[in-house]
Amino acid sequence: MPQTRRTPLRLALAAAALAACGPAAVAAQPLRAAPSAPATRDTTVLADRGGDAPAPADTGRAPCPRIGSIFIDNNSVFRVGDPGLDPRFARAYRLANRLHSRTRESVIRRELLFAEGDCYRPDRLEDSERILRSTGYLADADVFSVRQPDGSYDVIVETRDEWSTRLEATAGSGQGPGVELREDNLLGRGVRVAAFWREQQGERVYGGRVGTSQLFGTHVAAQASLARTPVGLAASERIAWPFRGEAAKWAGREALLRDERNFEYFVPRGGGMQRRLFPVVRTTFDVGVVRRLGHRGHLTLLGLAVAGERRGFPQDTLTPSRDTSGLPPPGSGFVPGLAPVSNVRAVFLAGQRNVTFDRRRGLDAVRGAEDVELGADVEVAVGRTLGDLSSDDDLALDFGLAAAGDLAGGVLAGTRVVVEGKRDFTADSGSLKWRDVLGQVDVWAYWRPAADSKHTFVFAARAAGGWHPRVPFQVTLGSRAGLRGFPRQVYAGGRRMVATLEHRAYLAWPFPRLFDLGSAVFVDAGRTWTGGDPFGRNSPVLVSAGAGLRVAFPPGSRRTYRLDFAFPVAPRFRPRAVQISIGTGQAVGRTAVDSDPQIDRSSRRPVNSSLFDYPN
Repeated sequence: MPQTRRTPLRLALAAAALAACGPAAVAAQPLRAAPSAPATRDTTVLADRGGDAPAPADTGRAPCPRIGSIFIDNNSVFRVGDPGLDPRFARAYRLANRLHSRTRESVIRRELLFAEGDCYRPDRLEDSERILRSTGYLADADVFSVRQPDGSYDVIVETRDEWSTRLEATAGSGQGPGVELREDNLLGRGVRVAAFWREQQGERVYGGRVGTSQLFGTHVAAQASLARTPVGLAASERIAWPFRGEAAKWAGREALLRDERNFEYFVPRGGGMQRRLFPVVRTTFDVGVVRRLGHRGHLTLLGLAVAGERRGFPQDTLTPSRDTSGLPPPGSGFVPGLAPVSNVRAVFLAGQRNVTFDRRRGLDAVRGAEDVELGADVEVAVGRTLGDLSSDDDLALDFGLAAAGDLAGGVLAGTRVVVEGKRDFTADSGSLKWRDVLGQVDVWAYWRPAADSKHTFVFAARAAGGWHPRVPFQVTLGSRAGLRGFPRQVYAGGRRMVATLEHRAYLAWPFPRLFDLGSAVFVDAGRTWTGGDPFGRNSPVLVSAGAGLRVAFPPGSRRTYRLDFAFPVAPRFRPRAVQISIGTGQAVGRTAVDSDPQIDRSSRRPVNSSLFDYPN
């Protein structure tokens, strides 16, 4: 098993402690070993988990040990001089560091859940380490302690930066071409800025965004974006006080979204599908607060929010992308069941969070360390319309479940379920009472032949669909959440299911100390059903196969760049009909389990962010 990494700072502190009191009286207490080694816990001191104040003397409990000094070892992208680096690339390492703004010590210190003089609590150190690793500007973080002769603990925080300046391209697999220039760590302050241009639904969208998790040096997170679309503007802003660690009790958020863009439909024409556009203008807002009750590993969430939505359709007919032939006259209601929406709701939020965390290497990253959430999250949101402020009289019900765990044979598996719907109180007896029912179910599993194997087998499946929608809704089989070997318009309908089997390998070649390189070989299979889509069709089972490369820079980064080549296999083998897709992150798996893009564009969830991460 690899040895725990010893940096000069760690060695110096350990040597100083040993010199002061001898090896028998002091011990380094790493909360995490090297990424490939199991985590260790401090068992030499009983910390007071009931609070930061020492227990009264008459209780018989010893005062909790205190945190003495906190040392921040904020490393740049490469630790030049580290024996783990290849000396042949010393100049490249130094150049990369010079071109990069190293994260400031004050930024890292603000993310910590403890300070000098606080009660020493190992769980606070663990949560701080995960918070640091979850940032977009740090590739890795290690938080550990060294016991001092007086019984206090000095804490050492070691971090290594991500390469934060990126020029990223996306194309294929249901996505139009696009490019984004982004800086995730402006001047080393953890501020994110980006400018982008991309084709969405065949139309050009361009704009920018800015965000920070430390607004004005506080723990308030804020972000804003503005984009130009063919219909108008897409703008959003969000200010949040997030849960920080498992011990955090309160979170709150305010968010506003204005989205003016075309909804893309595919309708049958001849023997194929024709793309048509339907303009939709949508405005949403929500303001809410959530309280956590209980203890880590067994938390109950309760919250209240006010959420509003306005959705309009400036033109109630579909317009083709190229010509106007074959269209009904304006106002003929070519898309059935649509009606403008204007609602304000009072929303009650409830959830149960029973989770622990484990650190794994190379699941969705090429070789980087990832924090895996094990256990289960359950959430429910119930939102009633407020009569004088709403055009509808209904009750919105949202349900979510996320679960993951280790199974027999070394399999890591999980699932995510999200369902939303509206109970219409104005429906006549015998009429349809539940409308706008949208949902998705994701299942994933990972297996390795051995714990240190370079090979990982991944199975993933996703089902998505809608029932009785009053808003534009359609799923396509070749979308970003669908088959990689087909264009997005190959089939359209109201429901879709796709399954994938993928083999990933870490190649450790050609320059593993400069960047990580991996490969992927995969098979996708899926089909669509008509459902309630007036333009949909039942499809046969389609199968595609392909291969790709995965790259991460610097080595150990969690940021993965993806290049895939895929072609149809069934019902007809067409190896020359290659679809090429590029992007960031894995196409399938645990970290790819987010909102289905075609569900999300039609969703009417009253609070558009899950309690699992509320209010992020």
